[in-house]
Amino acid sequence: MPSLHLLNQEGPEFPQPAETAPGVMESGYWLVSEDRACATIGNPIHFHRRKKDPAFLSGTVTEFRRDYYPPGDPKAKHRTVFIFTPDPHPSGSTTPDGWTPAGVKFIP
Repeated sequence: MPSLHLLNQEGPEFPQPAETAPGVMESGYWLVSEDRACATIGNPIHFHRRKKDPAFLSGTVTEFRRDYYPPGDPKAKHRTVFIFTPDPHPSGSTTPDGWTPAGVKFIP
């Protein structure tokens, strides 16, 4: 089963997951292709503070949307926002190697 791991450092300059409705969260904007995003539907998503840290938040991707970020910026890049159902018990999974410079790791 494929899984998506996102390096979610603390701070306003980094994308932060947020609850958008009861039991529904969004990931923030990430540099992930549409093909890769399609492969995450119905599969796990994990958020890590550091590459070697266990996941502090996990869930199941239910959908995604593509948008330009930052909004209104003529140099904005196409980004992916993952919509997911959070797991009340994060997996605690670790995955220290194979991260992209954008803080993304996809395990097929």
